[in-house]
Amino acid sequence: MNMQVESATKKLLEFFTEHTRFEELPDADIIVVFGHYDQRVAQQAAYLWQMGKARHIIIAGKGGSGIPREYETEADFYAALMIGRGIPKEAILLEKTSTNSLENVQKGMEVWKAAGIDPKTIIACSIPLLLRRSCATLRKQCPNTVVHGSAFKMREDEWFSWDRLMRIVAEVDRLDQYAEKGDIETVEIPPHIRSAVQTVKLYCIA
Repeated sequence: MNMQVESATKKLLEFFTEHTRFEELPDADIIVVFGHYDQRVAQQAAYLWQMGKARHIIIAGKGGSGIPREYETEADFYAALMIGRGIPKEAILLEKTSTNSLENVQKGMEVWKAAGIDPKTIIACSIPLLLRRSCATLRKQCPNTVVHGSAFKMREDEWFSWDRLMRIVAEVDRLDQYAEKGDIETVEIPPHIRSAVQTVKLYCIA
C-alpha cells in the first residue's frame, strides 16, 4: 500500500470514528452498545460504566457470526464480557433480536422504556468504523437526546486489508443512503473525505 492510500484511509477512519475524548465526555443516562464480535466494544462500555459515566448499559444485537459458540447472540456475549469485568447484572439491559443499526436503536428504545428509563444524554459505543452512523441513528430516532460517541483505539494497520478497505469505502454510501431513507440524521461529508474515498476505491479496484 502506498503512502497516499494510507493517508486517505487514516482520514476516513478519523471521520467515521465520532469519538468524544473521555475528559470531555459528560455523564449520561445510558450507554448504548451496538453489538459486534469485537470484544473491545464491550470493554470500552464497561470502562465507561466503571468510571461513572452512566448507570445503565443497553446492549443491542442478535448477530451470531464471529462470536463464541456458547453464546446465542452478540448481546449475550457482550453481557458476559462485562459481567466478567465486574459490571453488575442489574446495570445491563439486553435487546437480542435486532440485526442492524436502525433496529439496534428502535428495539433498544423499547427495552429502556420498559425499564422506565427516559434518557436525555446517551453515550454510544460501537466499532470505530460504525460510530458516526451509530450516533446519527440515535440522533434521528431519539431527537430529544444529546448523543456522544466513545470508541476504543484501533491500530490503523488493522484496516489495511482489501476487504476492510472496501468496507470503509461502502460506509460513505451508507451514510448517504440511510439519511435519504430517514433512518439517520443527515451527515455532512466534507469534500476531502469524498476525495479520500475515491483514492481508496481506485486502489482497491486496481
